[in-house]
Amino acid sequence: MAILIAVTALVAVLFVFTRRPTVEYSPVRALWVTRFDYDSPADVDAIINNVGAAGFTDVFFQIRGNGTAFYKSELEPWASELSGHDLSRLGTDPGWDPLQRAIDAAQPHGLRVHAYMNVLPGWKGLADPPAAARQVWTEHRDWFMVDSLGDRMLPTSGWYSFLNPVLPEVRRHLRGVVSELCRYDIAGVHLDYIRYPHDYHIVARQRYPDATDEEITRRSDFSYDEASQAALFQKYGWDVTKDQIADFRRESITKVVRDISYVLQIEKPNACLLTASVMGNPIDGKHRAYQDSGAWARQGLVDWVVQMNYATKSFTRHLESMKKAAGTKKFASSVVVGLYLENDAADVLEQLEIVKESGARGFAIFSYTFLFGANHEPTEKGRKLLPKLRP
Repeated sequence: MAILIAVTALVAVLFVFTRRPTVEYSPVRALWVTRFDYDSPADVDAIINNVGAAGFTDVFFQIRGNGTAFYKSELEPWASELSGHDLSRLGTDPGWDPLQRAIDAAQPHGLRVHAYMNVLPGWKGLADPPAAARQVWTEHRDWFMVDSLGDRMLPTSGWYSFLNPVLPEVRRHLRGVVSELCRYDIAGVHLDYIRYPHDYHIVARQRYPDATDEEITRRSDFSYDEASQAALFQKYGWDVTKDQIADFRRESITKVVRDISYVLQIEKPNACLLTASVMGNPIDGKHRAYQDSGAWARQGLVDWVVQMNYATKSFTRHLESMKKAAGTKKFASSVVVGLYLENDAADVLEQLEIVKESGARGFAIFSYTFLFGANHEPTEKGRKLLPKLRP
């Protein structure tokens, strides 16, 4: 009996010393603010005051859309949206700095400001930027992706042309953009459009109105530029497979994320979060857009993956897919679930409860404009949802 008691006591002691402590992470309640939500200092002040008063912990504040800047940049021209939305005034200094204004307005609220950038989009629209602005679409057309017919990717009226992540000069330019952002007292850098443009087929007919379905498919498959083809040949030889091409493209996207992570580690060590908006279905993201969000979370390459889980019928299924892709531990520490406010308020409230029960790090709301109208007063949907979004 004495031996049994001793063994039991030893097991109890070992259990105490070997079990893992429960880790609790501060919950995230984030809101996206797009570049379309503001065009004046008064707008930024009102936006940040509303976001802070609503109890959000973090704001993803957009400062780069398609190779133009909403902050003081030496690499990219001032956005024309800040000069009356007049394309001819692209590059004109508006006399104020939206990012700095947001940071200053956020301080009294204890609100964390993340500089939110579209990473690979380089231009949008049927008109070219003025040459004097020295925007990347006019200065470096060879930096952009190429379709499977050998032609440069063309932007449409509502869609972007994408920079090619394979090119060292593109990655250098993007590192430079992030380095500029590090001059600000930001809490984080938030990446969007960090993927291949798998969905270009939806808009391609604006550029190719007489194309067959087969041609549209080929016009929507990128990138077949010389540098990418040479890199594939060097790595795999002539008999490259579809799986190898997919691996190569995923690695190319991940290299950009790794580059940006490195810049933050050097310039803002332990002081700046790296987060990324990722596709709602991580399986589609990995195999169609070459965005391996589960691996980014598992490997700690980003602090949070922000899952754009915008569907309704597939919401729970995609949530479970993300938990599987990231792993349970990383799901708790590194997955923030994005909810889309264009959906019915009742659906959003149901999804919010599912997220709270899921064990995810928190939620993010897309976007400000659904909660607050043009006058920065709560919308009808905002009045329904804002009380439920508070801690």
